[in-house]
Amino acid sequence: MKTVTIADIPSIKIQNREGLYQKDIFDEKDGARHFTFHYSLMEKGGHGQLHSHPHSEHVLMVAEGSLVVRNDKESHALSPGMAILIMPTEEHEIINSFDGRTVYYVIYAPPR
Repeated sequence: MKTVTIADIPSIKIQNREGLYQKDIFDEKDGARHFTFHYSLMEKGGHGQLHSHPHSEHVLMVAEGSLVVRNDKESHALSPGMAILIMPTEEHEIINSFDGRTVYYVIYAPPR
């Protein structure tokens, strides 16, 4: 078994995403072979760009603040305690719709 303290993990600024920082909680470096799990913090006004993950399903769960996850066909507003499943090849972008920072967790399987 392995434990971590999220506060001790350094944040990484994600390129091509406005105001997005990530902390890799568990991934291949920790021996996780079937998933990646990370913490994300998106600053007020932060947003991603339309993209997809060709081989990974992923779950995004909001812990604090709120997000909009959308593509050209649909849009979903997520508040704390809500989650969304995004399938491989589904295009999506994430927007911080909160008047402050938003914290959310993401699991990718298989790892990306």
